[in-house]
Parts: sequence; C-alpha cells; structure tokens
Amino acid sequence: MALLAGMAFAAGATGADVHLGKPGGGEPSRWQGLTVGAVLDPAQVERIIVLRAVTSAPRELDLANLRRMLADSAHLPLQPPSMAPAPPWRPRDGIWHAVVLMRSGQVFDLELHADGAGLRACLAAEDGARGCFQPPPAA
Repeated sequence: MALLAGMAFAAGATGADVHLGKPGGGEPSRWQGLTVGAVLDPAQVERIIVLRAVTSAPRELDLANLRRMLADSAHLPLQPPSMAPAPPWRPRDGIWHAVVLMRSGQVFDLELHADGAGLRACLAAEDGARGCFQPPPAA
C-alpha cells in the first residue's frame, strides 16, 4: 500500500493532465449564448477517441460521422443541459461517447443520445462548463 502511494506522488500530475471525472469549479453555464464552433472549433480537433459506439457502422465511419457532425453543427447555439452531469465512470447509455482532443491541449467529453426530435449532443470541459445541441441530420 505504501509503495502504491509513493508511486502516485512520484508520478505526479502535470499541467497537460485532464480530469473529466471531477470537473473544476467553473460555471457550468458559461457557454450559454455561444455556438458549438466558438467552444470547439472542428478544424482544430487533433484526435477523437471513441469510448462507446452503438452502431453497426465500421469504426472509420463512426469517426468520420463524429467529425462531420461537429463541423455541421459549428453554427448551432449551445443550450443548457437538460440533466445533471453524469457521475464519473457511470455506464454510458448514449449512441456515442467520445473524448475530443484539441490541438490547443483542451479536452472535451462528447456524448450523443437519441431523443424524440433526433440526436442530442452534449459537450463538457474539465472546468465544468457544459452545453448541448441538436446536430442536423446527415445529408
């Protein structure tokens, strides 16, 4: 046990580490009135890491669909989330759950769910900011 604690202190967190499981004390609604593109510029996405995909599409198509959805939604306003943030490590029940890594070093949690009006996507940042939007249907 002491060895494990010592390893944790020796490794330490760096400024590049991100903890989406316990958001910082920022204002969750600070994105209100901003568009998706103002918060997450699709042209600046470095990498998308899909953690869950409930589709029959090949993995390359899932990734392409997420990138397309972010680009097609850049002009849409972010809305307040309709439910409280999920506790860390809860099982995800959406269609897609992904981590979006930006060239700037920012990291976003992205979850997409189906609702009565189609898809609803929600973004969250490590500082606690959150917002949702309705992606347009695929062409």
